[in-house]
Amino acid sequence: MKDDSKNLETLPPSEERVLFERIGSTEWEMREVGLDVHDEVALWDENPRLQTAKMDGFSTEIQLEEALRGSRGYDGLKKSIQEIGQMQSIYVKKTPTGKYLTLEGNTRVAVLRELDRKFHSGKFAGTFRRVTAKIVPQNFGDREIAILLAGIHVRGSGVRDWERYVQARFVFETVVGRPGKPPIMNQTQLAESMGKSESWVTRLKHAYEFALKFVEHSDSEENPRKLAADKFSVLEEISKARAIGPQLRDFDNAAHDGLRDEVFDMVLNNAFKEYRDARFLKEFHDDPDLWHQLNSGEEHIANKLAKQVETKSSSPKAKIAGLPQLIKRSFDRGEAAFDDEDVSQLQQAIDLIEDQVHEGVQPYRLAIKKAARTLNKASRADVLDLSDQDLKEFREAHSYFIGLVEAHGSGNSGSDA
Repeated sequence: MKDDSKNLETLPPSEERVLFERIGSTEWEMREVGLDVHDEVALWDENPRLQTAKMDGFSTEIQLEEALRGSRGYDGLKKSIQEIGQMQSIYVKKTPTGKYLTLEGNTRVAVLRELDRKFHSGKFAGTFRRVTAKIVPQNFGDREIAILLAGIHVRGSGVRDWERYVQARFVFETVVGRPGKPPIMNQTQLAESMGKSESWVTRLKHAYEFALKFVEHSDSEENPRKLAADKFSVLEEISKARAIGPQLRDFDNAAHDGLRDEVFDMVLNNAFKEYRDARFLKEFHDDPDLWHQLNSGEEHIANKLAKQVETKSSSPKAKIAGLPQLIKRSFDRGEAAFDDEDVSQLQQAIDLIEDQVHEGVQPYRLAIKKAARTLNKASRADVLDLSDQDLKEFREAHSYFIGLVEAHGSGNSGSDA
């Protein structure tokens, strides 16, 4: 074992330099060398970018290259490398076979191989044959690899970011584990290593779990994993939808299985034109007619219905209807600090509405009944709390009102008052 380890650290006979790079909380010593992309470098079949490719069992280098050519950003990277060359080093780790496994930079290796085959002769012959690589130490384990990849593809500037589905799968497999492998780190540790919040990690973990259920539901499709990746933004939005999202993610409760199947069929039928349409899933579900239309199989029907709901919810009546619940939630969260000024503002709003109410509603009669209920609920403490000015205003208003009743009101009106 000792001899094997020593052999793994043997460097290829090429120009090199020693670098020190901080990954996680550790400063790592690495050697940067030039490697032959065909003879000395191997592609990593666990590369997160390949996780939507349909590959069963052992994958050859040719299969891996083919899958990478179909990945997002491949053509743009190929054009860039052909015009200006390799910009970043790849990261590799030596294997017992003597080859260097590509931990980061598999797409660049695939591009260089393709270009080297294309320009096998002429003035560009050999230009793309070698790749600059940083060799990580042999004690650079799964945890360090996860931190390295997260720093480049999740925490990065956006240019090299993984698509959302790949990020979610990476999060899930890091904190839950891959088949036959334990978790690499917990959610708190992963969040810290990525510079993200723990709630961000949790959301992606839940979204990927939901996508896995979609893959099971879509097992008759040609490539369910790729389908889940293509639909992931919609699936993620559905998984966190108000009220209905937690039900759909309650996989242990068989009562929600039918509802989940309905929603997955909607996704398969392209009911959602874009992920924003899924934000109204609760409103759709609460309205039997809208829900029936969603189940019709019509393409992009959710987009049309979302516009209807959005228009309705932005109306003054809808906003007024939601006001009591909004205030209640503020109380529940302990955020509210209302005072007399707030009550006065609400009363002004009520006055404006009452001025526009249909005559048959008799707003003043409703106000009198409310005033009577308020007086009947008065306590000794309430009376003692009133100022002389409060009592003066009340007596004047009461005297004015009784005068009107005695002069113009009927006996029934007086008793109602």
